[in-house]
Amino acid sequence: MEGTPEGPLTPEALLGSNEAPPRRRHRGIQFVGAGVSVLFLGALVVVILSSGRVQGSIPGSDSILSLAAIPPAFLAGTAGGSLQSPDGKTWLAATNIPREPVAVASDGTTSYVLAGGTLKSTRNLRSFGTLATGVTGTVIAPGPDGTVYVAAGRSVDRVASGGAPLAPLPGPPAPGVFSMAVVGDRPGSVLVGAIGGLWRTDDAGSTWQRILGTPSQAVLADPSNPQRILLGTPGGVLVSENGGLQWHQTGMRQDVHGLSAENGKFFAVTTERVVYGSNDGVTAWTALTP
Repeated sequence: MEGTPEGPLTPEALLGSNEAPPRRRHRGIQFVGAGVSVLFLGALVVVILSSGRVQGSIPGSDSILSLAAIPPAFLAGTAGGSLQSPDGKTWLAATNIPREPVAVASDGTTSYVLAGGTLKSTRNLRSFGTLATGVTGTVIAPGPDGTVYVAAGRSVDRVASGGAPLAPLPGPPAPGVFSMAVVGDRPGSVLVGAIGGLWRTDDAGSTWQRILGTPSQAVLADPSNPQRILLGTPGGVLVSENGGLQWHQTGMRQDVHGLSAENGKFFAVTTERVVYGSNDGVTAWTALTP
């Protein structure tokens, strides 16, 4: 390279005649090096702490389990409790909900919460009324006439709108249930999502058919079209327009753990703890962040 001195650059050549004695110079270099190291480590810590954290995302580190949307706001069920938001952007702990795994679901106007063996409902997120106690299960779904379906082991329990227990349905042979949906106003048509795929019954649990082998972390039957099903998977949201016979990838390609619909809009919550919205559930999924 032009202008580069020939031969190796020795310490003596670098110091020059007007430099401080070598020992003092080395000590100064050590101090500068230590300062640079501290700054670097500090910057590294900031990067580590901020990595994976998106502005407007749901706070905390507990696994996201489910999502419920109603006209006023959102509820998110996590492994460490439930959080609520007026807009999907700012979140606070839900009122009077235990700090333990929480399942939430919505029929578009009422949100349901199952935590600590107590099933509650709300239409405004300000007050939660108790529907039933002693309810055990991991996943809930709203059914016709205010009935709530509860996935409990190998059965699907049901709680009437007034809190009385109804006859349970036989559950699918699917361990590791993640999600559930009741199709339209047909109480005998149920979808259950599990680690081994998506199962469906149309005869109140007498027979079950596995209609997809993809891990099904969230499932939603379109309230306006019972043949239209949205499915949350590790690879994004899939949609079927014919009751689960055929599936297509939507524009949402992130790991989805919750789906909900409200007033003709569709919402998904991802493992990055952000809620996304879409007007048709297929295209233009947009993050609800500031």
